[in-house]
Amino acid sequence: MSRTYIPIVVFLFFVIEGTLVQLFVPHHHEWSYVFVPRFMIVFIILIGIHIARSVSLVYGLIIGLMYDVVYTQLLGVYTFGFALIGYFFVFPYKQVQDRFLLQLAIIVIAISFFEYYQFGLYMLIGLNDTLHNVFLQERLLTSVVFNLTFAILCYYPFLKLMDYVQSQERLRTR
Repeated sequence: MSRTYIPIVVFLFFVIEGTLVQLFVPHHHEWSYVFVPRFMIVFIILIGIHIARSVSLVYGLIIGLMYDVVYTQLLGVYTFGFALIGYFFVFPYKQVQDRFLLQLAIIVIAISFFEYYQFGLYMLIGLNDTLHNVFLQERLLTSVVFNLTFAILCYYPFLKLMDYVQSQERLRTR
């Protein structure tokens, strides 16, 4: 049963990211800043650092595909982006696992990379006409701060959950 805890938590936050968060962030009519929740990137990075890069890659592919099918009109953007993050931004080394600030820095870099990746791709195909300085001020900085706050708040509980699942796995293999 403990094997399903992490996928259940990730799926729960997948739903929360697309539904409940939209109720609590300010709307465009009230404020010009945009808060984009990237909780899945936080989880993909944490899973990769604390479990394995291959697991993170699989989570990135599955979550990205679900995100493309449910929330977007353009298939493949999130699937490729999340898988890329799950592979290139994961460092499953003991030195990284022991340093909280280093993990937060990796999360910030990964979120910034994905925001720029999405911005550039949508600009390239003509779905976005936002200027770079407007994107930087009104979307990137606020999204990074918003997701960094989420990462700080969920880090310890998610780490405890991953430790519990791994300890149960060790007990099963005995």
